Amino acid sequence: MQAKGFRSPEVILMVVAGVAVAILGPYALYQLSPHAPRVSTAETKSGPPGIDLDVTELDTLPDALREGATLLMTTETPEPPEAIANLAVASGENVLRPVSEAVEETQPVLYWSAAFGEPPYAVSITEEHGQVIARAQGIQNTSWMVLTPLHRGGQYTWQVNSAGATEQASFRVLDDGQEMLWRAMLAAHKDSHLIIGLVAQQLGMLAIAEREYTALTKAFPDSNTAALLLNNVGELRNR
Repeated sequence: MQAKGFRSPEVILMVVAGVAVAILGPYALYQLSPHAPRVSTAETKSGPPGIDLDVTELDTLPDALREGATLLMTTETPEPPEAIANLAVASGENVLRPVSEAVEETQPVLYWSAAFGEPPYAVSITEEHGQVIARAQGIQNTSWMVLTPLHRGGQYTWQVNSAGATEQASFRVLDDGQEMLWRAMLAAHKDSHLIIGLVAQQLGMLAIAEREYTALTKAFPDSNTAALLLNNVGELRNR
């Protein structure tokens, strides 16, 4: 959704601010203020109680995202983000991703485990009313990119078949406003594993959040907050 004439994160943020009220309301309203330094220390004296990471950069987020981020860093019992709360859990453990989560791409790559069975595999994807919109047979690898562009904001179910065995999982695609917000956050906070992970989780992109939290725990191995975030998103992905 980024226009070719936009050459700086600041311009992207101006566009997001202009459409946020109409598209996302308070959730996506991005504050056009200078950004705080990225996470640089494992300890902070100014952060909320129980949080042992530098969270000053959270002040640049809109209220809803900032409050949601604080909750994610302090809760012991993770709950699926609202964006994906109604997605069904996977029918088996061999469908890997996307599984009960959101994706940015309109043509995502579907992954499953080789332990599911011997190739060839057959894959199909249906929209929320049950209509098959894409399918493929004779697949030799354990991944397949959806060839038909999916609708933003749509909810989909995909299934893989091998020798009569079938497993399936559901996901949704970010809508236009969420995708613009995500792009703006990446431009403004690309060096912050903490911020990108927290925003990704709130948008329902659990695989990305897990990747960012993994990097965060490697950077701050003694941080209880980083460990909590990684553990909680892992529970959500494995539910």
